[in-house]
Amino acid sequence: MKRVMVIASGIRRGALRPAAFVARLSAFMVCLVALFAPGQASPQTVKAEYPEGRVILYNFQNTGAASEFGYYSYIIPDSISTELKRSKKYDVRSFPVIFEYVDPKAPADVYKNRIRLLAERGKEFSADFVVTGSYYVEKRTIFIKTQIFDVHEQKIKDIHETSEELGAMLLVIIDRLSEKINTELQKGVTERLARQSSSPYLPFYRALSGWSFGASLGTVEMYGPWGDIYENKSECSSLYVRYDLAKSDMARGVPVLRDMALSLQYDYLTADTRDTGEPVYSIYTLRSFSLSGMYLYRMESFFALAAGAGAGLAVSLVEIPGAEIKGPPEIIESRRSYDPSLQLSAGALFFFSRIEIGAGIAWHHLFLADRGMDFTRLYFSVGYRL
Repeated sequence: MKRVMVIASGIRRGALRPAAFVARLSAFMVCLVALFAPGQASPQTVKAEYPEGRVILYNFQNTGAASEFGYYSYIIPDSISTELKRSKKYDVRSFPVIFEYVDPKAPADVYKNRIRLLAERGKEFSADFVVTGSYYVEKRTIFIKTQIFDVHEQKIKDIHETSEELGAMLLVIIDRLSEKINTELQKGVTERLARQSSSPYLPFYRALSGWSFGASLGTVEMYGPWGDIYENKSECSSLYVRYDLAKSDMARGVPVLRDMALSLQYDYLTADTRDTGEPVYSIYTLRSFSLSGMYLYRMESFFALAAGAGAGLAVSLVEIPGAEIKGPPEIIESRRSYDPSLQLSAGALFFFSRIEIGAGIAWHHLFLADRGMDFTRLYFSVGYRL
């Protein structure tokens, strides 16, 4: 009884003024999210650096038997990238990874799966077009096939096979190939602008892009004096709203920042001293609101490691119920406290189209008066990406 009452008393003495704290925290959250959230820039004040959009290129696949010509896998896309950059119309990025070429006559399920993978890569890097291809060398002649994936239209456009003899003529073939690619890109841009100008829902879609929401369940273990009292592991449930800064016009071109995300989270947990040997039965309830920054190390389009840190407001309640006599017991003693909190987390995220699944561990510290509280939370989450 004495130990529970001491902690409950400590909670009361540590109470903060909740209205002022919540107001300041809310204002900070709103300002931070509004700063990076996507908006529609005014054409009179902002000029797009790359008016036609972003293009990403992958190394071409060598489908021939001659392995000694493997260096063309990166020479071809690098040369195309150089030509496209000269136009200053596109934000061009090259990745030293081979993306397998899919034949237009491939089975429907194979073709559909390739479109899904291309769409995920395009959305991951906020690209408008993804360029892939293949080549093979036979009798000193190179044969090149190129595909352009329109991320918005979700369609693959094939550029006709081109062949030339190796040597100095390779520069000619790449120039012609770059011209064809540029022509197809321009067609895609024109079609996209036509769709955007006719869609009344575009501003709404832009505002939602990058947001995700979901819920998580976890197991909590307390430490220190609180862990001595509430020895049983308890469950914690959470709701979150997250914004990926890669979708922000301000952050997408900034290293590190484009790999960050902001998360608003609500946590709820309850613990009691049932079956712990404590002489007095008590119930502890926690409700907390927090804002966290997360770094996403994107290892694949469908997988990322995450590390985060955040702060917020924790609302703690300790209750000591009386005996149960013909109905629910009467609460004979209770203490409520509003305290700042910190949290650190590490985990992994898996992306399946618009569904995201996460798992990890989080450490929480509550700045209660006299006796702070530390606990860890092992969690599993499911969310939906807009």
